[in-house]
Amino acid sequence: MNNLLKMKDNSDFDVVVIGAGAAGLSATSELLKKSKSVTCIEATNKIGGRCYTDKSIFDLPCDLGAHWLHSLSSNQIAEYGKKYKEDFEIYKIEEKFLVYDGKMQADGNDLFAIIDKLKILKERFSNSELNKNFIDVPFSELIPNEIKQHEWYHTAHQAIGACLEGVDFNNFTTADAYLNFKHNGHGDGFVKEGYGTLLAHYRKNLPVSLNTIANEINWSGPNLKIETNRGTIKAKACIVTASTGVLNSDLINFKPLLPLEKYEAFAGINLGSYNHIVLQFKEEFYKHFNIQKDEYFFSKINSLSSFPKGCFGTLKLHNSNLSYFDVGGNFALELEKEGEKASIDFVLNTLRSSFGNTIDKYLIKAHATLWGKNKFFVGSYSSAQPGKAHLRNSLKSSVAEKIFFAGEAISSNYATVHGADLSGKDTALKVIEVLKL
Repeated sequence: MNNLLKMKDNSDFDVVVIGAGAAGLSATSELLKKSKSVTCIEATNKIGGRCYTDKSIFDLPCDLGAHWLHSLSSNQIAEYGKKYKEDFEIYKIEEKFLVYDGKMQADGNDLFAIIDKLKILKERFSNSELNKNFIDVPFSELIPNEIKQHEWYHTAHQAIGACLEGVDFNNFTTADAYLNFKHNGHGDGFVKEGYGTLLAHYRKNLPVSLNTIANEINWSGPNLKIETNRGTIKAKACIVTASTGVLNSDLINFKPLLPLEKYEAFAGINLGSYNHIVLQFKEEFYKHFNIQKDEYFFSKINSLSSFPKGCFGTLKLHNSNLSYFDVGGNFALELEKEGEKASIDFVLNTLRSSFGNTIDKYLIKAHATLWGKNKFFVGSYSSAQPGKAHLRNSLKSSVAEKIFFAGEAISSNYATVHGADLSGKDTALKVIEVLKL
């Protein structure tokens, strides 16, 4: 699926791509189409970045990162998968819901009414005079008190705030709300075999050197020198696709330092917090509670906290015995600090409140992601801090026509795999044009 290159000191390339996530793989592929001398280095032992399907934990495909195929009507990766029907089952999500108010099942009408009102507030930025001025304020400032005081508000906030954006409404900018609606195609979907599996198939047979960490990028001379744990690479240019979480850390050193606006962009377009808690149950669990394929689960949040403390679930994912539960925003960060067990325990306690303690006898295995603790990612996906959305342009610009940047944080389709893929392609074409390769 990928080639592990033998790194040598003083290796020479036209372009080095740093990071083998969706953006890095796309950039590498586009450069190779033009017959350019290119290699891609990846710090971890796998390709895909934050889009990765694990098959070892549950003996079933399990997406540990991205698993929603957003914007099916305009998602080029999904379109690719549809051409390989013998390998991939891609389908649009049917919206079926289980809503619980404590131990009692609720009809969900009050919850969905609040969700709809919040969606309308978001959508106004794609059609009103406000977006022409690119208003960049916390989304929470737009929400009337009558909504905030509603008994289902925290649950709705968690559903389309923390568990959609990776941040709570006080950290979510209206400028991103505008981008969200402007560029989002209709309909979301799943791929049964895993989004990571699909991405790997889409970008197979590329020159990727795994377990190769870029420690320093020296751009002081006519050519770049990229110091890695496996030697020095020389190149005319590089495309950096590391997450803004990594770029805002000290993992990659730039010598000399980059212009100040770059560091401001790394910090201002930071990563939200979003983690999966995956539970594997015996089939009897789903039969006993009459749970259907891909059924959404909500449990009412009664927390008095300033941010929602709850989880959103997709039960019986792909008609398997796996169920996904997502936590996001400040609560995800809070649980992550306590470790994997804290996230699993929270979800199990939530389910016990709804289904009773008998669920314990059906549980086979559980796993929780900790994306914020992974030094090669330092979070889930990008979210501009309120007042900082304009820094996406600073993030996108090149440095000395040598160092270029790509990734979902730069894309107008931010926080999506297909957005990252498009960003990689666009950046590669820019490199070719600028360097006249």
